[in-house]
Amino acid sequence: MSGAKDFRYLIPQRLFDELTQKAAEESFMGEGTKDYVVHFWVFADRKENFGIVNKFILNTDLRKTKGHVKPRSWMRYKKSKIYNMRKFKQELGVDIVWQAHTHPNGNEKLHAIDKRILKYLSNGVMLIIIPPNEEKGQQANLVGWYYDKRYTKKPIIEKMVFEIISE
Repeated sequence: MSGAKDFRYLIPQRLFDELTQKAAEESFMGEGTKDYVVHFWVFADRKENFGIVNKFILNTDLRKTKGHVKPRSWMRYKKSKIYNMRKFKQELGVDIVWQAHTHPNGNEKLHAIDKRILKYLSNGVMLIIIPPNEEKGQQANLVGWYYDKRYTKKPIIEKMVFEIISE
């Protein structure tokens, strides 16, 4: 059973612009310095066969790093993620909570650490935010990866394409 195939992912243009601009501000530290990986929480409302992103916040539990870093404690990472997802769903009244992080280099594919995290969790979604960068000719993008290894030997990994909509 797949979670991503027959589901559409929508994000209003205004929110897409705000999210990718915030990602650019937080990720790029200037000429000659290494760009930072920054973490976010992204929230959406579920409708019948689609989800609409309605807000995002910086994930202050995970600090900026100059590259992908494996969690210090896998169990603490998992517990924190589950705790925060439940808390946000209850406090904000949202249906969907996703973790997201930036790939300042523009690569929308999963990094080796991303895959290890998803493998440890068995199933989940990881969103990757590509911040715009005029110097590199890099356009803003938001892509998700659905991962499920609960029922098969080989994991199911499906790309989630976000459609930008007008409000």
